[in-house]
Amino acid sequence: MDKILIVDDEEDIRIALKRVLSREGYQIELAESAAEAIRRISSGETFSVAISDILMSGMSGIDFTKFIAEKNINLPVILITGNPNLSSAESAIRYHAFEYISKPVDRTQILSVVKRAVEVKNQKDSDLEKLMLSEKLERALRTQNLDLNRQNAAILNATSDAVITIDSKLTIVSANKASFEMFRFHTPLDLIGQSVKLLFPENKIQKYMGQVSKVLSEEENKSALQLSDVTLLRSDLSTFLADIAICSYSLDGDTYYTGVIRDVTQKKIMVEQLIHSERRAFLSVVAASIGHEINNSLTAIQGFVEMASRENADTMLKDRALKVTLNQTEKLRALTSNLLQLGKSLKSNTEQSKILNLNKEISSVLQVFKETAKLKYCQIKREDSSEDIPIRMNPDQFALLLSNILLNAADATNNIGTIEILSYQDQKNSHLIVTDDGDGMSPETLDKIYEPYFTTKELGKGTGLGMFVVKQIVDNFEIRLEIESVAGKGSKFHFIFPKAIES
Repeated sequence: MDKILIVDDEEDIRIALKRVLSREGYQIELAESAAEAIRRISSGETFSVAISDILMSGMSGIDFTKFIAEKNINLPVILITGNPNLSSAESAIRYHAFEYISKPVDRTQILSVVKRAVEVKNQKDSDLEKLMLSEKLERALRTQNLDLNRQNAAILNATSDAVITIDSKLTIVSANKASFEMFRFHTPLDLIGQSVKLLFPENKIQKYMGQVSKVLSEEENKSALQLSDVTLLRSDLSTFLADIAICSYSLDGDTYYTGVIRDVTQKKIMVEQLIHSERRAFLSVVAASIGHEINNSLTAIQGFVEMASRENADTMLKDRALKVTLNQTEKLRALTSNLLQLGKSLKSNTEQSKILNLNKEISSVLQVFKETAKLKYCQIKREDSSEDIPIRMNPDQFALLLSNILLNAADATNNIGTIEILSYQDQKNSHLIVTDDGDGMSPETLDKIYEPYFTTKELGKGTGLGMFVVKQIVDNFEIRLEIESVAGKGSKFHFIFPKAIES
């Protein structure tokens, strides 16, 4: 029950105020003078609100208010006076009186003011209690190992990472200086004592609280969790990306959880810039490195054409020159297509994408390869289908994607194996599966399959760019690629296309 102290040298006023306030459930204490009120407060009595007349014999209500302000006591003082004037009002403001009321006192007004004063008093007490609790926890930690805690305190205040501790009720109980700067809180009470949900955007609360609950459910002192690219919320409602490491520990029978939060926004920007720079440098290296491949093909073509052009060239030599020219031309076409793909951006590819019929695009690619030396002697198994299977892609990119897979399959089967092509659509996705009965790949080869320049082919028969280009295309168009391969038994490439939606 809230206890109110009424200070007035007129008994009738004291009794009248007591009657009004006691009917509202307040416990009322009376004092005949400001001196008596000060004595009782100094002896340790506590009150929720004090109501004091200004003009009294001896000490005035202003003197009483000044005492409360100078002693920094959390006690709202409501001053009442029958002779309101500018001087007393200024004094009331100077010494932080809660309210200044003129007599006669209106019942509704005094009840409203008292109610607000009690609420303010209770809120300040609660805030102070939270702050004291945080300080108590910090003192307990320091007591365990004073020297270590001094070092930890120095580290925590020096680090740019936010270090925040919560209890088992998900209440924030402590935070280092960087926490307030990172989350842009102006005072410790804005953060300490609040729920950890305060740090999460509304649309992420359910997801992140589930991950936090995972830590809370683990065995004490063994649970740890690493969270990457977590979206966190600042006090000004802006967001940022962070990496978080969370661990738990037990202290005085209670369990606490400390998270180290690192803002990675600038890191992400730098990584993107680094990738862009490395990509441009890589393209330059690629162009230079495959130059000798192109030159070799042109030299072979030129040599055999010159021999076939001689007057004494026989039919066998001319046929051989034609075959070499066709083979080297196909090799140059594949190299050129892959090289051009490396220079294309994600934006240029996706801007030219449209809804395609997967079956029709497969047929178009197979028609081009029908008479090439690479696939001429391979057995292609594919059931012709008039079914319309939609995919959203750039047609040139799809042709390059399937061409690289078919050429690799032909090489894996020494150009005489079986290649099976299957296409179908389910409720969510469109699918393309290419299977061969060639040499297959070991786990070690599968781990390196997307690396540029990596190839298992003989020198001069491959540049190691085919699967690198395939990886770039599937990433650009958000295609999922699943590869199954066993050395000596062949390989299976399963492309899963996202649902095609009209733009």
